[in-house]
Amino acid sequence: KSMKRLLAFFLLAGIFFSCTRNDYVQISGRMEHGDSIVSIWVEDSIYNFPLDENEYFSGKIPLKHNGYATFLHNSLNLYLNPGEDLEIYVDALNFSSSLYFRGSLGGINSYMKEQEVAVFFDKDYYALEEAEFVDKMQELIDEKTQLLEAKNFDESFTRLEKERIRYSVAERVSFYPVYRKRMYPQENYRPGPVFTDFLSSFSLNNEALFGANDYRAFLLNYVYWQGSKGHGTSENYSDGIADYILSKVTNSTIRNFLLTEIVYRHIWENNGLNGADYLLSVFHRECTNKNTIAYIDEMIKYWQRLLPGCTAPSFTVIDREKDSVRLEDFRGSYLYVTVWATWCVPCKGELPYLDQLQKEYIGKNIQFLTIATGESTDRQEWRKFLNQNFHAGVHTLDSSGGFSRDYMIISVPRFILIDPEGKIVDSNAPRPSGHIRQLLDSLVL
Repeated sequence: KSMKRLLAFFLLAGIFFSCTRNDYVQISGRMEHGDSIVSIWVEDSIYNFPLDENEYFSGKIPLKHNGYATFLHNSLNLYLNPGEDLEIYVDALNFSSSLYFRGSLGGINSYMKEQEVAVFFDKDYYALEEAEFVDKMQELIDEKTQLLEAKNFDESFTRLEKERIRYSVAERVSFYPVYRKRMYPQENYRPGPVFTDFLSSFSLNNEALFGANDYRAFLLNYVYWQGSKGHGTSENYSDGIADYILSKVTNSTIRNFLLTEIVYRHIWENNGLNGADYLLSVFHRECTNKNTIAYIDEMIKYWQRLLPGCTAPSFTVIDREKDSVRLEDFRGSYLYVTVWATWCVPCKGELPYLDQLQKEYIGKNIQFLTIATGESTDRQEWRKFLNQNFHAGVHTLDSSGGFSRDYMIISVPRFILIDPEGKIVDSNAPRPSGHIRQLLDSLVL
């Protein structure tokens, strides 16, 4: 009787542990010379695994069904399956060459890596005529599918991977109109039915592929291409993209992702919230992911401090003599700030235009300041460049990084106009080679 109870216990324990095991994937491995954590994006969530003193990591990812994930350190596709394990070993200093996998999912993910690094697409394909190009893309899909079938992986992965292959090629296809126009600008090429019918055959609501990096890239490329063709409620093309997403994307996970991305990209492209009113209203009405909403709202909060009429954040930067230069030093006059970096070619291209601008506004109620951004190792390059290239104005360096943080400097060059009372006129002002004179004339003449 006691033996029967013991057998029953082990039977129940086996069932319990097998059910539990089927709810997660075991992840472990080692990352040398990398960050302090390993990050993997799965089903619209990011899982972080801290490294120990020997750079090893281990943990579990809850998962109910098989699918793709993204190894965020190099945007590499992974394949995960509940009840199995994956070991990842990599040296961050030589990522592609050192990366290898072990565990029950090691073989499939080794194949995934091979597919990632394999050169299967030649940019010369974009020179082909539309019909020939589409035929060539279908050939690539067929070739990669045959290679997959020869591997004899399990049916579940093979079925999913065939779809991912299609989208990995479709993502390249979506760039065809752009590259075709660049190669043959005199053609005035417009996508014809062969191209549009081919791309239209790919679903925008395939949640099973959402974890794959190339599927998400395809989604973004496609909605930007379609949404910027006049679907919007205004001249702002981001509005058109938002409208297109609402009309075509029904899956909530994918819709949340796309709306978040276009908000983020709009802010990045415009260095702020200018023109984002309709886009943000759509985002807050339609997005259902609380974490994403909190992330965007936090970003908006920082950018709102730089809207016209807001008090400009105080800053202290240093000049070439290492003396402090403060925002308050310019109180009583307009201040035109040029934010640049020595490594930025477009930045350096604006400096002669800035010289001319300063000459034109001598005696007017405006001063000019340049602030260079960069690591401490760039200081010598900054001084060397200014010693060899004379440019008028007050030249300073954001040595602490405080200015870049408070003014949300995410790209350079950037131009900022502040009024005599220290309030923002435009935190993303026109550049010296652009239409800045129209704005300045309305203020200082």
